[in-house]
Amino acid sequence: MALFKNAATEWEKTMTEKDLDQMEAQGLDVSKYREKLAARRAREAEEARRDRELYKNPTQLDRLKPYMPTPRSTETEFFKKLAGKAPWLGKSKWLRKFTEGQIVYAGIISAPAEAWKGVKHENDSFYAVGIYALDKAHMYDTEWLQRVMKNLRNMCEGRQPVAPGCEGVVDLAKYEDCWSTVTLNGEPVEGADVQVQKLVLDYKRLPKGYLPSDGIVPHFYWEGTIRLIPAELYI
Repeated sequence: MALFKNAATEWEKTMTEKDLDQMEAQGLDVSKYREKLAARRAREAEEARRDRELYKNPTQLDRLKPYMPTPRSTETEFFKKLAGKAPWLGKSKWLRKFTEGQIVYAGIISAPAEAWKGVKHENDSFYAVGIYALDKAHMYDTEWLQRVMKNLRNMCEGRQPVAPGCEGVVDLAKYEDCWSTVTLNGEPVEGADVQVQKLVLDYKRLPKGYLPSDGIVPHFYWEGTIRLIPAELYI
């Protein structure tokens, strides 16, 4: 009996709105669980608010604007930071990549809790699920990005129903061995041309060594590949 009680208590710590909706659909009375979940969500919101205040990490995305038009000059700080020295072979391809590749804003949907904090981290890097637009109408629209990030984050956390076509996004956040790239369009992303995938982020290349407060991490995109842009270019 004690074992069952302990298991139930542990489940309450991780239950989601989706779980309770499914139980209610089966005819179960979940009103007490909803009260407990509402109290837990309130505690989580307060903890998140305190963390935001404690670990403020603003960025200056406008600093990247001079480097967005392509082809960009090889004399720019952006080119020199990302391209490095010219290779012995394939120089023309290398040149084209770093003069014509796109800057994209990757919004973080899911990441380890410690990645948002300015504390000592056990590992040099971490995995995060990020979303970015590839169409010009949405590529640098931060208000749009914040709306979509919030909705997808809520889906991954079970706070709201998973929209059709977004199941793969939830799998990316839920399963460590899921490394697929999910393409989204239509209503869930307000008509944007979007990709969602796992990103490998190095703490030392992030502002102050952890994720920005707004969850937007600029990346460099070229022919299906994506890499982190050094923080010194946008802080």
